Amino acid sequence: KGTHIDSDKILRSGTLLSNKKQGVSSLFNDTKRIQESIAIYLPPNVEDNTTAGYNDMRTGLAGFLAARGVSANTSADDAEKIAKEFVGAATGLLSSAAMRAVSEVAEIALGAEGTTQLANKAFGVADNPYMEVLFDAMSLRTFTYNFKFAPKNEDETAEVQKIISVFRFHMAPELRGGQSRFLGLPSQFDIHYMYQPMGDSQSSNATVNQYYNKIATCVLTNCTVNYTPDGVKSFADGAPTQMTMSLTFKETEMITKEKVAEGF
Repeated sequence: KGTHIDSDKILRSGTLLSNKKQGVSSLFNDTKRIQESIAIYLPPNVEDNTTAGYNDMRTGLAGFLAARGVSANTSADDAEKIAKEFVGAATGLLSSAAMRAVSEVAEIALGAEGTTQLANKAFGVADNPYMEVLFDAMSLRTFTYNFKFAPKNEDETAEVQKIISVFRFHMAPELRGGQSRFLGLPSQFDIHYMYQPMGDSQSSNATVNQYYNKIATCVLTNCTVNYTPDGVKSFADGAPTQMTMSLTFKETEMITKEKVAEGF
């Protein structure tokens, strides 16, 4: 934290390059690692937000059959049993089917809508939609970091400007092809939480902090820089005395049980 880390040494060692590409990226050798990295302090409010997506689904007849105990894994020898169960289930649907048929005729004749619901209300019943919660997908994780810079001299101001420029440069695409017809995709980022062992604050050696979650390869989706967070305050040469930078990264890989077991 606040101390220079020999990033070239870390990259060459291969200790942080163990993650293999997954998904579509694994089919193409379309990227190359650059010998450029930024060692920056760890801001507050570092979070790992894992979200699973589920949908509410109406299962209808399938749910009705399941409620009656009809199994979809029944063998061919039980075809007769399935037929009997289905007939029994269908018998229970005759009244509701007839009600819907009458309602549709009434809607056509009278030009009114909602007659099925009105009939249900008259009989004091309502259709059972047999709702089920079905898994959809894991949401890709996002990570937001808020940094505050307060350079004390010209050298530190130049270093802050370089840090901001590197992030903005690599999050943008590049023009390619004749007449700039194509865009080269923006860079991807590998994020690692590092720490320096106790009593070794002056060393350039750093270690991955195993108490924080690992982060898969990310893309940078937002970079917001505020040059006047506490009002317009500048040095004699016009450089701002304080700046803030907010970065939002999105992982390019979905979280699975295997990834969680690996520390992601």
